[in-house]
Amino acid sequence: MRARIIAAIVFVCSALAVLQAHADDSLKRVLDAKTLTVGVALNPPWILKNADGKYAGYDIDLANALASDLGVDLKVVETPWSDLKERLLKGDFDLIAAGYANTPERAREIAFSSQTGIASIRMVASVASLGKKPFKAVAAKGYKIAVLANSTDEAAAREAFPKAEILTFDNTADVLAALLGGEAKALVATSPTPQMAAKLYDAKFKLVGRSLMRTPEAFALRPDDGRLLQYVDNWITARTADGTIPGIRRYWFQGFKWLSRFDANAKPEEAEAKP
Repeated sequence: MRARIIAAIVFVCSALAVLQAHADDSLKRVLDAKTLTVGVALNPPWILKNADGKYAGYDIDLANALASDLGVDLKVVETPWSDLKERLLKGDFDLIAAGYANTPERAREIAFSSQTGIASIRMVASVASLGKKPFKAVAAKGYKIAVLANSTDEAAAREAFPKAEILTFDNTADVLAALLGGEAKALVATSPTPQMAAKLYDAKFKLVGRSLMRTPEAFALRPDDGRLLQYVDNWITARTADGTIPGIRRYWFQGFKWLSRFDANAKPEEAEAKP
């Protein structure tokens, strides 16, 4: 009997050691490959692409800093927003960095790092569609609101405006184009997109109400990549304390000077209005 107990203990300890070694493989994988592969979807100001095809944005700056501290190269893989989680789980990249919100629903399937910021979701609407009673107008049946598909923006819009007609799009640029072209009367998006639209088109669009939802932004990783997740969490703690992350966030979120670096230094052309 004693021999069986000892054998069982040895088996359990061996299994735990194997599991721990497996967890450690995620960081080793990145270091051995000398590359951190990051999945992104265009989502200004988290992810932008300038005229020469190079990526920029808040999460690109964070990912570059993370890769630099790891001593590896950064590889960016662009994919549609709705495919990010599936491709992460398939192993197409090491983590998602795209202003991705940490929600209880997503956390059932993927792991999230410590937060890299707090996202606030707001509405910006066409002044012409609001009339004298803005809150009554946006709550009316059939009021058309553009959102990013399969996002927390969509969830917030559906909850706040149950009678509205929610129009979904695959990227933030198309959401904005729907508002500019008249296909939608308003958009619901994560800040600072609504504030940016209101500032650029101050005579046509205005912010409506306060925040509809607040969620933590974070890097998303595969749930079994424990060692890499541990490193990323420690990195976020260190680079928050030394001011690196707060400084990057101030640049991208507390003003729009960065617009001059891109084609967006001029107001985007309005899409042709659809009947």
